Amino acid sequence: MSFAIEKNQPSIYYETIGKGTAVILIPPPGVGHLTFRYQVGLMDVCKLITFDIRGDCRSGRSSEPMTMTQLAYDVKRVLDANRIDKAVICGYSNGACIAQEFALIYPERTSGLILIGAYFEVRSFLLEKEYKLGIWAAKNELMTLLAGALAKNHFSNNQAAEELYREIKRTDPQMLANQYHVGLKYSSADRLHRIKVPLFLIYGSRDYYIQSYQYLFRRVIRETEVAYIQQTKHQVPTKAPHECNALIREWMGRKKLIPSY
Repeated sequence: MSFAIEKNQPSIYYETIGKGTAVILIPPPGVGHLTFRYQVGLMDVCKLITFDIRGDCRSGRSSEPMTMTQLAYDVKRVLDANRIDKAVICGYSNGACIAQEFALIYPERTSGLILIGAYFEVRSFLLEKEYKLGIWAAKNELMTLLAGALAKNHFSNNQAAEELYREIKRTDPQMLANQYHVGLKYSSADRLHRIKVPLFLIYGSRDYYIQSYQYLFRRVIRETEVAYIQQTKHQVPTKAPHECNALIREWMGRKKLIPSY
């Protein structure tokens, strides 16, 4: 349990566990490091780094305008705090947008890219509505309602849901609204071809309006693989953790990012 600290920047809370290849896990807005609590199943072959995005949960607050470049820089700050030169960058949902931006800005720090429930811009009607609902709830400081919904959607286990709920309640409402706004306006579509590292896309088989984003990734990034997890919607890391972890382990082994067995 540590903080990445830099002058004139909010502190970024992070946790590190395991040994082996460094993998930094980037969460969606508001939910923070506990989103990846079940990925500890990879700690025997990976050094797992989880963190809270600025303004979320235990991380510090800032009044400066939020940008995707800034959020990618915070990922770099966490890697620097852990003295890690290069890592596999794993992002989930809007965290996958941050992961893409990191890989584009810091290719020398990126050894591989794992994107779960990924899209390169918000262009579907339902996804846009989700972002706008998040902005509305955060701006109206309905954090109790939002925290309850996010916790319940991610965890069936009551204790895990309660712990996530308490963490989300720490989140700064205005910064959360800003984070949703940044994600809503983000696009990497015209820059994806610059990503040269291996890319692994993981989707829930029932995440119907997100899956179509895979086709541009596959068309412009040469070394792209796609996997579906059956009977699962968007919340892959928490609702299908064993399958998710197994896919990541197998892919990293084949790409020689961890020892293969």
